[in-house]
Amino acid sequence: MSVRRSSPGRPRTKPAEERRADLLDAAESVLAERGIDAARIDEITERAGVAIGTFYLHFSSKRDLMLAVQARFIDRLVERQEAAVQRLPADDWIGRVDAWLSDAVRVYVEHAELHDVLYGHTPINAKTEIQVSPENAHVEAFRRLITERPNPPADAPNPAMAANLIYSAWYGATHALLHHEAEDIDRLADELIADITDLAHRYLRTES
Repeated sequence: MSVRRSSPGRPRTKPAEERRADLLDAAESVLAERGIDAARIDEITERAGVAIGTFYLHFSSKRDLMLAVQARFIDRLVERQEAAVQRLPADDWIGRVDAWLSDAVRVYVEHAELHDVLYGHTPINAKTEIQVSPENAHVEAFRRLITERPNPPADAPNPAMAANLIYSAWYGATHALLHHEAEDIDRLADELIADITDLAHRYLRTES
């Protein structure tokens, strides 16, 4: 009689965290292709290589999944931009602001399709009820960076207001760039970065 042996140290299934990540990865790809309204749970689970039951172990509904995809998208964005900022010396505050804004434009350009599906900027999402959270971790990360300014001048703007206004400027301009200027996007993005950093310098009174 033979004895069936299992390989030591090798789990039969993936850990729950990996299954959840697989579902989020699959959701991102399906959403970018089909949009929120057309995306189906069974399509996402098939692409993730899991059963429908596994989906409901991690998410209560498609809406719950979409909110998790949004949250991970913002978390990764903040991590990437904080890494870009940390590559510069701590005493180069304006250089850090410029790096943050530059990377913000470039990451939007790189991930425009997924971003626009998640945040309702395209007709493919016309019927979705999922909205952007009013507590934007991306804006908050920029506000924290602004507050790190050493010895700000007396006329420097309030960091929270500055973060919101400058954020709105680069975000709106990049969105317009992507959806109205289809040709030579890299050159246009470089020009936008130059303009938006100049605007930030003026508003933050960096030459005061």
